[in-house]
Amino acid sequence: MIFMRSVCIAALVVVVQGCETVQTTKANKAPDAVGSASVTAVSAVSPTRSVLITKSVEATDFARLIRKGVANAPSTAAASSVLAAAGSRVDSARSAYQPQLSAEGAINSDGDAVPILRLSQIIYDGGRTNKRVALRRTEAEQIYESEVASLSARAFEAVEAIINLDRDQRLQAQAQRNVSSVGSVLDDLQERFDAGAGSVADVLAGKGRLSNAQAAYDQATLDVKYAAAAWVEVFGTQPGVVPGIPAAPTLKSANNETVLARSPRMREAEFQTAVRQQEYELAKVAGRPVMSGILETDFDRGLQARVGVSLPIYQGGLLKSDIATASSRLAETEERALVLRRELERALTQARAETSSNAARVARAREAVRLNEQAVDAAQGQFRLGNGSLLQTLDALRELNDARVRLVRQDAEAKRAEYAILAVTGDILDALGILAPARPAQSNG
Repeated sequence: MIFMRSVCIAALVVVVQGCETVQTTKANKAPDAVGSASVTAVSAVSPTRSVLITKSVEATDFARLIRKGVANAPSTAAASSVLAAAGSRVDSARSAYQPQLSAEGAINSDGDAVPILRLSQIIYDGGRTNKRVALRRTEAEQIYESEVASLSARAFEAVEAIINLDRDQRLQAQAQRNVSSVGSVLDDLQERFDAGAGSVADVLAGKGRLSNAQAAYDQATLDVKYAAAAWVEVFGTQPGVVPGIPAAPTLKSANNETVLARSPRMREAEFQTAVRQQEYELAKVAGRPVMSGILETDFDRGLQARVGVSLPIYQGGLLKSDIATASSRLAETEERALVLRRELERALTQARAETSSNAARVARAREAVRLNEQAVDAAQGQFRLGNGSLLQTLDALRELNDARVRLVRQDAEAKRAEYAILAVTGDILDALGILAPARPAQSNG
């Protein structure tokens, strides 16, 4: 008996090793015996991205700060785990190719315990295993594109945090400068009134202008605090010196279709559609029979070989329901992809329209500042010559303040719009020198 058990165990080990070798070869060749995977419109592996920007700003302090903030973000650290899990699910699906060895026990009518060792191997399953492996691979690619899209969004969020803090600090400085200028004119008004040369109406008007200027400064100070809080959320540290913000690189292609094809969000949606398509194909073959080769021994009667066939006959409409559900989810995903494409097209078109006129608008805002500075000098000169009033100077200072505020805001919006285009296409990563995450590790086959 002991000799027979040893022979059986040795035979099973040899069979297992032989099946693993043969099955590995079969997996690498995608055998027809297990069914061929369905071909989808989206490739299982995303093409390598070519660089579509005119230049890179990765050597600037601006880009170095963003790379550091993105690298230290908790969501970036979590991405590697998500991608590793996606690769593991592919290997898990492929494990169905491998022989399955199990041990169980039973008690016969004599009350004796009977150990059973069973080795089974799928011979045919109507292509179910290959379709499931292809599905897991497409899911892994979808997750990869999702992580790239998230990385691009985090990079743009960091860009916005820097632009917003820089803008609000400049607005605060301008508000403080305006308080000082209005306060100086109010001092002159008060001095003239005390000397009997002015009116109380002029003094009250000056005080009202100063109160407005101080309120604007208080709001600007609060805005700086809000921007600093957003900075901490993105970078994890209190803001220091805000680096200079370089002009964003431009795209070499002006064709929306070409540019959108590079969008990580669009590619994620395309892979999501491919996933739903493969789920639908998998649901359609779920009712096919599964044939397995089985070797079994109870250590008394030696090895027994047989072929097992499993065929679902009636499942209460479950198969039809699964197919209908998969078909509905596919249709929904296709519509969502269309909606996303239109949203990205609108965002890209708007951003391009904004950037195309940015230079002219910033130039006009800068010219408005220059002219209003001259107007202030002229009003002050007229007053010194006795041909004007200090209220005219206050009016000129108000217009100058408005012009300077518009210039700061326009300059910030111009920079934001330039980087927004790169965020839509994913080229913001190349522009800032941010490395995309590694693709999910998948074994061949």
